[in-house]
Amino acid sequence: MLWTMIRKEWLRNLLEPRFLLCAALCIFLALVSVLVLRADLAAKRADYNSNREIYRQQAEEYGSYRDLQRRGIRVDRPPQDFQVLFLGTEKTMDRTAEVTGDFMPGFAGDLNINPMVLMFPVADLLFIVGVVLSLLAFFISYDAVAGEREEGTLMLLLSYSVPRDTVILAKWIGGYLSLALPFIVSLLVSALLISLSSEIPFEGQNWQAFIVTGAVSLLLIAVMFSFGLLVSVRTRRSSTAILSLLALWVLLALVLPNAGPFLAEIINPVPDVGEIERKIAESTRGLNQQYRGQWRGGRGRMRGMSDEQRRELREEMQLAREKLQADINAASEKIIRDFERQLRRQMDTARNLTRISPVAAYVYANTDIGETGVRHEQQLINGLRAYQRQFSLYVDEKSGDGGGDFGWGQGQGDEYSIEDMPVFSFRAESLEGRLAARSTDILLLLIFAVLFLMLAFVSFLRTDIT
Repeated sequence: MLWTMIRKEWLRNLLEPRFLLCAALCIFLALVSVLVLRADLAAKRADYNSNREIYRQQAEEYGSYRDLQRRGIRVDRPPQDFQVLFLGTEKTMDRTAEVTGDFMPGFAGDLNINPMVLMFPVADLLFIVGVVLSLLAFFISYDAVAGEREEGTLMLLLSYSVPRDTVILAKWIGGYLSLALPFIVSLLVSALLISLSSEIPFEGQNWQAFIVTGAVSLLLIAVMFSFGLLVSVRTRRSSTAILSLLALWVLLALVLPNAGPFLAEIINPVPDVGEIERKIAESTRGLNQQYRGQWRGGRGRMRGMSDEQRRELREEMQLAREKLQADINAASEKIIRDFERQLRRQMDTARNLTRISPVAAYVYANTDIGETGVRHEQQLINGLRAYQRQFSLYVDEKSGDGGGDFGWGQGQGDEYSIEDMPVFSFRAESLEGRLAARSTDILLLLIFAVLFLMLAFVSFLRTDIT
């Protein structure tokens, strides 16, 4: 009896024009999305590889380690493979960083990127599942009970010896399977296009993440369909149900995810960048003035000195310079770390506020699992700063006895070579670590799905079908 009713619900949904139209749109969007984002990823990879050579050639032309330390080397953001599915923060224009021996690096805007790309939403898999399929779930579920109650077919069905729990369970399973079908087809189309592309080197861990993100997407679809079924059970008319669900969809998919960051700014405000820069300038100005006052005229002091005295003075200057740089870095890093701590607190507040929306929890989970989310951004910045420390050590070792910002020692020479200079590389986090970080969001989606299903189940058992 149960499987017969599931089959009946499934076929009824599959044959409806609204379902066929939305399912075809979903599959078409998946096809176009992967093709477009695949081409975008290929272009970014080509630019990334060519820019690495260009930046290294520019550094080779400096001619001295002093200039290398002062002017640094440019580093581009490594393109992420999963942007072909979840663009996430990869949509940003901040793609290039200046790594020098003195200042903490960060990614800045790239003038070669068309700013028009930021003006319109990207139809990636996040959009397809969070917008198209979640809306389709409401379109399928709004009259699952309310519509049959209006038509009188629900009363006729329950006049036979069919338990109510069997009816509501069959409606959920049949409706959910009909929704899962177009998504699974879209997922298979995406996997086929990715596997056929030489520009996207998906490996074992990437395919594992692909399967996990697909399962999380199916979980969101279950949440939205269960919610729609609950509203259909609790309303008397299908018109009331669809209007209520549309209002709820706007709230869950648009209002809450976008309102959370603004509320977090009110609850946990952070200073602006200009204020941070002023604090850094004020904290380092005194250190620089003290150093310059102590060692002004360093070259003049060397006149009339013996070679041994000059060597000792250079060593003393170098030690003082290293102490100055360490003090400046410590003061700057303290201010930046405090700012980042406040920013993380604000981000955590925004995430917690928006997690009451299943769509927001879904976006957090899948972008971080696919390494195109906020967690990846933080790790990328940490990796960039670790590279800056490697770069500084390299320049200091190559500069020799005091070749630094103030011009004494071997600033210029024929021995300048950067063949052994460290290269920036970013190691991806393990899938286990990504899953552990987003376990809360996945658990929330599971709780939402079970909660809404149980509420719909209990409500149907107690509802008046007349």
